[in-house]
Amino acid sequence: MREAGFIVVGQGIAGSCLALELADRGARVEIVDDGWESAACLVAAGVINPITGKRLVKSWRSSAAHPRAREFYRSLEARLGKRFFHDRKILQLCRSPEEAELWRGRAEDPEYAEFISDPVPPGSFGGLNDSFGARFIGRSAWVEPPAVMSAFREYFLSRGMLRTEKFDFSKLDARARSYAGRAFRGIIFCEGWRAVENPYFSWLPYRPAKGEILELKSPEPLPEHIIHRGKWIMKTGGETFRMGSTWDRERLDCLPTEGAGAELMGALPGIFGRAVSAEVAGRGAGVRPCTATTRPHLGAHPACGALMSFNGFGSKGFALSPYFARHFADWIFGKTALDPEADLSRHIRKFWRPPAAGAA
Repeated sequence: MREAGFIVVGQGIAGSCLALELADRGARVEIVDDGWESAACLVAAGVINPITGKRLVKSWRSSAAHPRAREFYRSLEARLGKRFFHDRKILQLCRSPEEAELWRGRAEDPEYAEFISDPVPPGSFGGLNDSFGARFIGRSAWVEPPAVMSAFREYFLSRGMLRTEKFDFSKLDARARSYAGRAFRGIIFCEGWRAVENPYFSWLPYRPAKGEILELKSPEPLPEHIIHRGKWIMKTGGETFRMGSTWDRERLDCLPTEGAGAELMGALPGIFGRAVSAEVAGRGAGVRPCTATTRPHLGAHPACGALMSFNGFGSKGFALSPYFARHFADWIFGKTALDPEADLSRHIRKFWRPPAAGAA
């Protein structure tokens, strides 16, 4: 057998960041990926947003993760000779007086004030529905998902690190640390929502959610910002826009649906304040690897430490993966303990059941 290294299962954004981090530390890394057949990262917004949710709270671990993401993607652009990272403010269009008041309260909070602009008066953006005013969210950015993922893939292929195939559990001998006749130091599963089918980690509390986006063509003017009003929409070039997204916990597949398309198109008048002309140029769908606790599942299998999980970043993969890839690599090499809110060992007592005596 060859010298043992790490096998990373899944070349989504999490697996790509971790594989690069480990390789940069001198580890031998082999990536096994099925060709993005179920990758949610390709249809993700790719937005780095410090304030999220209906309650307008700071995104988890954003203070550390977002500066790291900026540093990482800028460095990666230079390394790969590609462009995919853009500083873009989020223009939040308030939908009601109550929402405008909630933003006012957040802006007066010292922990949030640095991210939120002064109120923008109604009528400041011709062509957009800002009748209840707006706010800018700073320190936000946009990573172009298809562009960065293709650049990663090209890089890994050029170095012989990527095997385009489905991981075959029948070829895994966890006790002997062998996969398909190849020795490994560790296998790290980063397979997104497909973790629910993983015989070693399916016991973890996942709550996958399908999301759909639209690629639109329209002559409507749109500022060079990420516009948010219930849904998000952003200009991607010329008269081309990207819009999303939907949430569906029932249909877990990567097939665009008419219902989701209608939902997104139906949100356009709310964003523009009037009927607009827009042509659907493309559709995309993917399943987010969300978890029941909204925290990722990081760490080693309770009965086989050579099998590990680096997964469950949900809709925040582009924002969190660079930071946690470094954190996880530090943990692998004994330099730190895992973040206690992400350490999968917190779920062992409640969810894991050891195999029966004599079971394989």
